[in-house]
Amino acid sequence: MHRKHLMITAATAALFFTVGVSAKPQLTTDVAHNANFADYKTFNFVRTHPQGGINSVQYQNIISGLSSRLAAKGYQHHTPADLTPALTLGKRQKVDVDEWNHYGYHDNYVYNEGQISVDAFDAKTKRAVWHGQITDTINPKKPDPARLQAALDKLMERFPSH
Repeated sequence: MHRKHLMITAATAALFFTVGVSAKPQLTTDVAHNANFADYKTFNFVRTHPQGGINSVQYQNIISGLSSRLAAKGYQHHTPADLTPALTLGKRQKVDVDEWNHYGYHDNYVYNEGQISVDAFDAKTKRAVWHGQITDTINPKKPDPARLQAALDKLMERFPSH
């Protein structure tokens, strides 16, 4: 009986671990009430240099990718601009704790989560008109450029076309 319980516990723990690690990216977007994207023809980023601790080459590659995706939606990169997007990158270590049953089962899953946020502002009013964010499990020691580009694609699919 005890052995059967241990096998069930191990199988359940493996299931939780697999689900946690292979979870799909979480994507959220929001558009400001009364934002009219037909009014926006041009864009220019708020900043093109990364915050401290961010790989500057990767950051520039992301900015370039965002520029291409905005151009594909009908916006032109120009100064002065109608729309000013801001890119924010981050990562954090997360700990998920599973505790259940009267035997005191307890397990911790430590993983790193990366986040990309794009906020777009009306250049004249400085009002936020769009927010998009995607969060995914990452390996900070071995960045995956293809996975990053796929995350940007998903995020920018939701950005309104011109």
